[in-house]
Amino acid sequence: MSVDFSPPPASKPQRPIGLKDLFPRFGLELGLGLVGALLLANLVYFAFFRRAPAPAPAPPPAPAAATTVTLPKGKFQAAGIKTEPARVVSLPSEVGVVGRIEANPDRRVEIRPRASGVVREVRALLGQTVEKGDVLAILDSPDIGTARLNLRGRQRELATARTEAAWKDEVAVNVAKLIPELRKNVPAATLEKEYANRPLGANRALLLQAYAELEIAAHEEEKQRDFLKKGIVGEHPYFLALHTRESALAKFEAAREQVQYDAAQEQRLVTQKVQLAESAVIDAAQRLRILGVSEDIESLLAHAGDIVKHLHEDVTIYLINSPFDGTIITKTAVPSQKAEMNDVLFTLADLSNVWVMASVGESEFALLPRMREGKIRLTAAAYPGRTFDAKLLSVGAQVDPNTRTVPLLAETANPGGILKLGMFARIVLDSAATEDALTVPSAAVVAIEEKKGVFRPSGKDGRTFTFHPVAFGREAGERTVVISGLAKGEPVVSAGAFYLKSELILQNQTEDE
Repeated sequence: MSVDFSPPPASKPQRPIGLKDLFPRFGLELGLGLVGALLLANLVYFAFFRRAPAPAPAPPPAPAAATTVTLPKGKFQAAGIKTEPARVVSLPSEVGVVGRIEANPDRRVEIRPRASGVVREVRALLGQTVEKGDVLAILDSPDIGTARLNLRGRQRELATARTEAAWKDEVAVNVAKLIPELRKNVPAATLEKEYANRPLGANRALLLQAYAELEIAAHEEEKQRDFLKKGIVGEHPYFLALHTRESALAKFEAAREQVQYDAAQEQRLVTQKVQLAESAVIDAAQRLRILGVSEDIESLLAHAGDIVKHLHEDVTIYLINSPFDGTIITKTAVPSQKAEMNDVLFTLADLSNVWVMASVGESEFALLPRMREGKIRLTAAAYPGRTFDAKLLSVGAQVDPNTRTVPLLAETANPGGILKLGMFARIVLDSAATEDALTVPSAAVVAIEEKKGVFRPSGKDGRTFTFHPVAFGREAGERTVVISGLAKGEPVVSAGAFYLKSELILQNQTEDE
């Protein structure tokens, strides 16, 4: 038997299985069709059978507030309700002049440091409302530190001067008490014991020594006189003792006068020294005030010797405070900034009242005499339908040759700061011409939930009224112009409208509860 040792034939490489292999009978076209059908079936399934859950139903809207109020007979009589039809009246035509809102320059200040330093902390933000005395920024200032240390040194000198003055005063008082006792011939030993613990200063030795010598001389004179009477000694020892006593008396009187003068003089000098020290403290405090640091001078003088109080004092701290109530309209201060004396750190303006600056053209010059009463009206595009009362401050006396206008300046209150600086406003002037306008009494106009309108009678009982929103225009005297929402002759509540408003608000609040 023969064995075949020849290698087996090499196998062919296999290719990937395709659609022709899967569908050998129908070919590639039918396979692609089946795949497309499967994809379409999936889309139909997800579209119709896998829908997202339906959203939860929205909550029902809150019921609208009632606009009709009925007054009981008692309240109706107390309210004093009166009605009046809307009517057409002849009003002066309006002429508008464009103006610009500006800050009052007398209440606008640029805040600069009075001493150079480095900004340590900034506490005020742009647009922030601040009160007088609020800290806007904190600086580290070597100049302030030097001035403050100088002040503390003057305080210590004052404390030393006061201590010396107190001692001198006590010496003067004790000397004044001692001299009358010396004239009473009180024994020196007794006086020395009595004034042992009382300060007499350098006068103690001078005065008491002279008094002791006088006492010894007087005793010797008395002894020699006694010896002379007894014939023990002659006249010479007696006369010697007599003159010795007179010399001691003169020496004592001179010492007494000198002590009195010295005590009074030292008291005057030390009083002057205290006054000079107090003046030095005041001057040092005023130097700090010039740099913008206010110090309570009375407290500085009263507590000059309180060293512990200033033991841990931050001497370089420099507070930048607000000079008055206002709003920060510019801010340049940032921490670690080097601040020089001419640098503007903040600009503060009092915006509770603002100025309106406008230019009146030659065609409106005839209207200027009408404004001498000082009352004008303002409107702003930001607040349609709202009128601001303003006070005329001045009207220019010279025409600008380029624009042929004269400047006009007015002032108006700015409640809540709603009038912004730089905002354009329209100054409304009454012209000589007139126009007819539908009006209602201004007392009939009320605002409920920021909607202006009037109350109109409704119902047959005469005590039921309904609030109707109305679009109003300008006010002219005691009447307000109606733009829309009301027809001529329709009655409105002209007296008691605010009473009805209160009752309607109370009624709606009760229903909500």
